Amino acid sequence: MEYGEKFSVKLGVKCAAECRPEGWTVEVRDQNGKEQASATLHDEPWPGTSALYYAEVELSAPDKEGLHIWEAKALADGPADGLADGPDIPHAEAVAPFSVRVVPTPECLLTVVAIDMESQTPVEGAKVSVHPYKTFTDERGVAEVRLPKGEYRLFVSGKKYFPFRSDGEMKADVTIRAELAVDRELSDADIWS
Repeated sequence: MEYGEKFSVKLGVKCAAECRPEGWTVEVRDQNGKEQASATLHDEPWPGTSALYYAEVELSAPDKEGLHIWEAKALADGPADGLADGPDIPHAEAVAPFSVRVVPTPECLLTVVAIDMESQTPVEGAKVSVHPYKTFTDERGVAEVRLPKGEYRLFVSGKKYFPFRSDGEMKADVTIRAELAVDRELSDADIWS
């Protein structure tokens, strides 16, 4: 994401005893320990689960480029209600780190067209990586990635294909044709020749 960009995350908490976390809160702290957001968990579990309770929080990306390690913390406000006929169970804080990567504002569009080298047909679902950006080709074999100006290293890979690599510099919009060669298994003739 870009400097200061707004984004939201869902934070989930589940007790091994499947307790109902009444009044529990979650908070997010940045790499300096400063609180960025907090919320109370929903009373109902996430759809399709028996006891995964969640909250959604709004955040702002850091103003500095790079990888930032933040943490989400679940704060148990006293014991939670265990089973209907069971005792209250004490709970401890739970902390989970997660990464927030801030990138420069994209200025150029890189279009990748992945083609099977032999059949000259589009390769759907090929992975396109221009670190830290990643995407997949569509049914036409096309993927688009917005990038800042500067040097890049592109990798295109797909099931059963040798990876394709291209290095270059983004100064304006670019289209690259990635012809992918099939990675065939060795035959007896290859082994014994």
